[in-house]
Amino acid sequence: MRNLVIIGLVLALAGCGGYDDVDAMRDATMGSTGVVGGNSGNTTKCYEPNVLNATGTRVIDGDTVEITQASGQSERVRLLGIDAPESAQEYGTESTTALSQCVNNAIVTIQWTERDRYDRLLGKVVANNVDCNLNQLQKGAAWHYKEYQNSQTPYDRIEYANAEIVARSNGRGLWANRYPIKPSDYRSGKNSSDLNFNNDRLPSKGASKCYSKPSAGASGGSDTIIPLPPTGAICSNFIKKTCSQITTCVEAQQQLACGNTQIDGDKDGVPCESICPGG
Repeated sequence: MRNLVIIGLVLALAGCGGYDDVDAMRDATMGSTGVVGGNSGNTTKCYEPNVLNATGTRVIDGDTVEITQASGQSERVRLLGIDAPESAQEYGTESTTALSQCVNNAIVTIQWTERDRYDRLLGKVVANNVDCNLNQLQKGAAWHYKEYQNSQTPYDRIEYANAEIVARSNGRGLWANRYPIKPSDYRSGKNSSDLNFNNDRLPSKGASKCYSKPSAGASGGSDTIIPLPPTGAICSNFIKKTCSQITTCVEAQQQLACGNTQIDGDKDGVPCESICPGG
């Protein structure tokens, strides 16, 4: 009987929530045990994130921070599950300020599972037990980054999506503008975005808080790391170019690796964001 109820919920949501929402609802029925799934062998392991303790935190923009560890090593962190307005974009400054307020004078930890193509940690910034990623969405200081939501836990996917819906419905932050531009569209040079929203909120109670793949650096987890830009770029004959002279993201990454910092104007580790995605 319980299985019939679950199937009915999933089918009901299929007509209004879209593919990702149905996936999230299906994940929510799995619970948060070490191994989820039935007896058929088609199970999903539950993976825990890596955790870093920060001794210093510098905010780069509304979705990027740089942390320092006790060892003195620094890491740049791209906040998982959100996409904030760019620094030069409308509401970009306010978004950066909101993130600064979340981490200021706080005990900060980073929960992460993988690196992006720019060697940044993809993770959750937790300050005094507050999820700063989620806080950005609640304040209307960022969008839920649907393109990368599958890297989140099912629970976080639902909570983040719901937070954006509430902020948008109440006109908070960037949503005070009825026609905001997605940061990804702004980086591509577009002056408008497709604003076809789904406002159906899903229940997060019982949703799995497990990551679906092992953390990078953990045993068996190295395959989750996205390949880094070529580190063997030969810089001896290096000629600096502007973004308008660069045709591919790989070339832009090589330019940055060879010291051309001018093509990373907002210092978030992503060069030439019009051709390099995920800034």
